Amino acid sequence: MNKVLKGLLVTVLAVGAAHADHHTNKTFLMPRPTGVDLPMEYTTFDELITRKAEDKFGGNFQVVPFYKDSNSDHEQGEYFLVNKKDKIKIYNQNVAAAKTTINDDVDLGYIVHDSQGATAGAHHYESFASLDPREESYGVRFDYHQDLDKILKGLYLKVNLPVVHVENDPKFTVESSSTLATNIGAAAATSLKTTLESFFRGDLELNAAGANNNLVKKLTHGKINGHQDETGVADIDVALGYKILNKENYHLGLAIAITIPTGNDADGNYMFEPIVGNGGHFGLGGDLIAGARVWGDLDQNIKLYLKMKYRYLFESSETRTFGLKDRLFGQYYMLSEVNAAGAVVQNTQLTPAANITTLDTDVTPGSQFDGVLGFAYNNGGFTFDLGYNLYYRECEDLHRKGNIPTNKYFVVARNKDLNAATANIAAGDVDGNAIVYVNNDSLDISTAETPSQCTHSIYGGLGYSFKEWDTPLMLGLGGKYEFASENSAIEQWGIWGKIGIGF
Repeated sequence: MNKVLKGLLVTVLAVGAAHADHHTNKTFLMPRPTGVDLPMEYTTFDELITRKAEDKFGGNFQVVPFYKDSNSDHEQGEYFLVNKKDKIKIYNQNVAAAKTTINDDVDLGYIVHDSQGATAGAHHYESFASLDPREESYGVRFDYHQDLDKILKGLYLKVNLPVVHVENDPKFTVESSSTLATNIGAAAATSLKTTLESFFRGDLELNAAGANNNLVKKLTHGKINGHQDETGVADIDVALGYKILNKENYHLGLAIAITIPTGNDADGNYMFEPIVGNGGHFGLGGDLIAGARVWGDLDQNIKLYLKMKYRYLFESSETRTFGLKDRLFGQYYMLSEVNAAGAVVQNTQLTPAANITTLDTDVTPGSQFDGVLGFAYNNGGFTFDLGYNLYYRECEDLHRKGNIPTNKYFVVARNKDLNAATANIAAGDVDGNAIVYVNNDSLDISTAETPSQCTHSIYGGLGYSFKEWDTPLMLGLGGKYEFASENSAIEQWGIWGKIGIGF
């Protein structure tokens, strides 16, 4: 048994390392839907639904309370931040320094807009921002399997309905550097930290002109806030199948299936928003179930089984936040606007780009696959499951529906002072260059799409079925660990309990 466990684990790690990829500068992540979990569905329950029950109604029902928690959260920190880092340096030299001399991760001057520069001389502002996102979910799934032999021998119907509570926390932190405290003083360093935290939380708003800042509107979309949660039914999955082969020692079945979206979809208000279900997409596909008794008799045996679930998830509308081309963290850059005559207006509040670049979007997730290959050892009423679970979802296809007003907004240079008299406001975008408007073609669509996902899981389950009872009762426990090949998928572990009946 130890050799089997070690072999499965080595295979998972080798495959995961071979396909590892790291994405960065993203604004949205679609996690694996909680209801798409064949190990949770079939461990122990498979013994109940494959029993011979000619004189019964043929119904089987289980209730599965579960808990899941993410791991290796720094991977998602790299996904949402820039330069493949989960801790980035947000930096601003004095305005005399050209933009090209700033080689750190994000130029602070475009976010916390200081029109007069940081300090005199070589002094500069700098802070460090880090993300350690965590997703936690728990709930109860309900699975029903109905034999329809009375209609057509081998016909069956199954319905899955998970009720899920999802909690997401980006665990965003800002810290000031000792260099900054030395240059401008501890109080000023603390003030910058507070300002950054307030901005990304969506609380920072400047309504009155100050000596060192322009007016600023609150961040309303793409906020990097604290704990967010969502509760709901994570989609209803219905399959109608037929067992092509249904012998005592082996079986093979195929099903046509649909996924009915019942959860929430993305609204773009938060960067790491909790999603219940698959984001509001209708799915159509099929299932395959196969199994064979490879050793033993009815009382004590080993069975191998293969389960596959494929769904094509169709296009639906969501709201996503887009970044700006060639600008790291561009969705947080400050934008100014011109009036109808094309002139920059004095004392106009600057707008965080995310407020403008969060738009209705047609999203097509495409193919989604969930498969398990495992074995079950049965002895009397006891069942022990051990297996491998593969999950795959292809890269999303996004098409923007909403539009940015043409030739209205532009990125404001670090040293542009909109508090000055109108005559002193020189037209300029970045450090004195001519205005380059932020229009539809300025949006970086790739920042808002979830790349392809591939995960590998080792799972196990232990249960007992009172098969000889007039109404068989099933009890079980299970768990798994899910390895992510890319940081576009969440690495996590999960545990569950089971109680079910056959009638």
